Amino acid sequence: MKILIAALLCCLPLLATAEEKLPRDVAQFIEQAQMCEHFAGEWDDHDKARQREITQAVASSCGQAQRQWKRLSAKYARQPALQKVIADNANDAVRSFRK
Repeated sequence: MKILIAALLCCLPLLATAEEKLPRDVAQFIEQAQMCEHFAGEWDDHDKARQREITQAVASSCGQAQRQWKRLSAKYARQPALQKVIADNANDAVRSFRK
C-alpha cells in the first residue's frame, strides 16, 4: 500500500501540468475518480487484510468522488467545457458506487 501511494505521489507533478488549466476542485475530482477506479478494479481473495484495505479505499475514494461529481456537475452546469471534463472522468466506479 505504501509503495502504491509513493508511486502515485511521484506521478502528481505530471498530472498537475496536464491539468493546471482546470479549476482546483475539478483537478481534485479527477484524481479522486482515478483512485476510485483503480481500487474498484482490485480484488484479493487470498489476503483478507488486503481485501479490507481495498474495500476501505473504495469506500473512501469512490464516495468522495461521487459527492464531488454531483457537486461539480451542478456548480459548472453552465460551462460546457468543464461539464465535458467532469463527465468524461466520472467513470463507472464513481457513477455506480453504493455504500
